[in-house]
Amino acid sequence: MKKRITLFFEYALFWMIFFIVGRLIFLTYNYPFTGKLTFSEFFLANIYGLRLDLSLTGYIMGIVGLMFIFTSFSKGKILYRILTPFTYIFSFIFSFIIISDCELYRNWGFRMDSTPLLYLRTPSEAIASVNAWMIIMLLLFILIFFFATIFVYRKFFKNKILQLKPNNYISALVFLFLSASMILPIRGGVGIAPINVGMVYFSKTNYANNAAVNVIWNVGYSLANLGATDKSYHFMDDKKAEKIVADLYSENGETEKLIKTDKPNIVILVLESFTSKIIGVLGGRSYVTPNLNRLSHQGILFDNFYASGDRSDKGIVAILSGYPAQPTSSIIKFPQKTQSLPYLSHTLAKSGYSSAFYYGGDINFANMRSYFANGGFNTVTKDDFDKSDCNSKWGVHDHIMFKRLLDDIDKDKNKFFKVYFTLSSHEPFDVPMKTVIKGDDEQDKFLNAAYYTDSCIGNFFEQAKTKSWWNNTLFILVADHGVRLPDYTPINSVLKFKIPMLCLGGAITKQDTVIHTYGSQVDIPKTLLSQLGIKSDNYRFSKNLLSKTSPSFAFFSYNNGFGFVSDSLQLVHDNVTNKYTTDIGSTENDKDTLKACLQVLINDFNKR
Repeated sequence: MKKRITLFFEYALFWMIFFIVGRLIFLTYNYPFTGKLTFSEFFLANIYGLRLDLSLTGYIMGIVGLMFIFTSFSKGKILYRILTPFTYIFSFIFSFIIISDCELYRNWGFRMDSTPLLYLRTPSEAIASVNAWMIIMLLLFILIFFFATIFVYRKFFKNKILQLKPNNYISALVFLFLSASMILPIRGGVGIAPINVGMVYFSKTNYANNAAVNVIWNVGYSLANLGATDKSYHFMDDKKAEKIVADLYSENGETEKLIKTDKPNIVILVLESFTSKIIGVLGGRSYVTPNLNRLSHQGILFDNFYASGDRSDKGIVAILSGYPAQPTSSIIKFPQKTQSLPYLSHTLAKSGYSSAFYYGGDINFANMRSYFANGGFNTVTKDDFDKSDCNSKWGVHDHIMFKRLLDDIDKDKNKFFKVYFTLSSHEPFDVPMKTVIKGDDEQDKFLNAAYYTDSCIGNFFEQAKTKSWWNNTLFILVADHGVRLPDYTPINSVLKFKIPMLCLGGAITKQDTVIHTYGSQVDIPKTLLSQLGIKSDNYRFSKNLLSKTSPSFAFFSYNNGFGFVSDSLQLVHDNVTNKYTTDIGSTENDKDTLKACLQVLINDFNKR
C-alpha cells in the first residue's frame, strides 16, 4: 500500500511539473513581453501560478484516485492499462492548449478561453487568418511537447506501476479519502471564496498577471461558464437596437458646475447593501442611518438613483467602469474582458491622480483582484492588517478601515483617487458595538449592522471636516446594490434597486441640494469626468446626470431579468418566462428601448 500511496503523489507531482513547464514555454514563446518583466515579476508569476496549477492537479488526481480504488485488489498491470491512455489523452489535449495559447496570446493579448469556439463556427475564416507555416510549426511544437511528456511518464512510471501487487480494502479506503480530499486544492482551500483566475493576479503589469494563469484551468472555467459568456439576446435587428441606444444616450447640453476646482481629490465610498429603504431622506427608515440623513443636507443628493445590478462585483464595475450589469453573468469574472474596459483610475491617471482601493475583506472574492490589477489600483485589504484587527467573518470592520483611509489621506501630498468598499453590513451582520436595533431575526440584524456602518460614516466625516485637505476633496457615497431587506422586497422589484448617491466635501459648491434626474451607478464616470473637464467618450453606457439635456432613466438587471425606470415609467422583463413582471406607463416604443439596451450591452459583452 505504501508504494501505491507514493506513486499517487509522484503522479500528482508529474502534472504539477508539466504545468510549470507549460508556463515556462509560454514565457519563452512570448519573450518580447517577458523581456520587459522585472526579475521579481517573472519569479512571482511562477509562484502565484502554482495555485491554479494545484487546483487543476486536484481535478486530475480526484479521477486518478478512483482508478486506484477500483484497482486496489488487482496487480499493477490493470492500473497501467487504465492510467496510460488517460495520461496520453490528457497530455495531448493539454499540450495542444498550451502551445496554441502561446501564439493566440501574441495576437490577442489574453489567455485562451472559450473564445476560439466562436471562430470555429466559421472555420474557413479561422484557418485563413493563420499562416500555413505557423500551423506546421505549432503542430510540431505540440507533438514535441506531447512525446516528451509521454517519454517522462513511461520512464518514471511504467515499471513502478507494473510492479504493484494487489492490496486489501484498507488501501481502497485510503484512496477514497485521498480522492475526497482533492476538493481542497480544487477550490483553493477552505476560505469563503473558491479559487478563481483573479487569485493569481499580483501585479500592475497585465502580462505578468496573464503569465501566472494556468491556461488549461482558464479554458475549463470558460467552457463551464460558456452559457454566460456566449449568451445573446436578440430582440430586433442589431442596427435598429444600436440606433435606439445611440438616440437614448444623446446629450449636447451645458453641464451645471457643482465643484469649485477642476482637479479636486476624489474619494468614492461604496456602501455595502445600503438600500434606499434604510435612508430617511429617500423614504426609508430614518432611524437606521441618522448620520447619512444629516449629511444629505450638507451635500448634493440624487434621489432617483439605482443600482445597475444585484451583486457587489457588478456594482463595482458599474461605478468604476461605467459598465452595466449583465443578467446571467458578471464581466468581472473574465479578466480578459475587464482588461478592455475603461477605468476611472486610468482616465484620472492621465491627469496626475494616484489610485487606491480599500476593502477590509479578501481581494480574491468575486475575482476582484484581477479587476483592480487591470485598473492599476494600489490595494489595501485585510492582508495589510494584524490578525487582531480581522475580527469579522469577512475581515476588517468598517471603523478600522475608515481610520486607515483617513490616515492614508493625511499622508497623501498629491492628487488622489481613492475607493473604499465597506463590508460590515454584509451577512452575517456581526458588528463590534452594543446592539442598538434589537431583534434576533435577519432583518433586525441587518438594520443594526447598517446602523453601525452609518455611525462609522458619521465619525469619519466629523474628523475629515477638520483636515486641511477637506476643502479640495470631493466625496461620492453610493451603495454597491440594493437588497431584499428590510421587508423582503422581491428581487425583480424596482424598489430593490433604488440606492443613495450623495456628493459631499469642501470641494462642492452647493449644500442641501437634491437632483431629481434618474440615473444609475454607470452614470458616475461620465458625470464625474464632466465636472473635471475630462473627456469621457469611451464610457459608452454612461451619461452626464448634470447635463441640462441628460436623458432621465436607469437601466438595471438581475438574475435573468432586466428593467428600466424613469419619472413616467417602470418596466421589468423576466427572461425565463419572457414576460413583463412590472409594466407601469409603458408604450411599445418603451419596450423596444428596454430590449435594445440589453441587446446592445450583451453584444458588446460578447465582443470583449
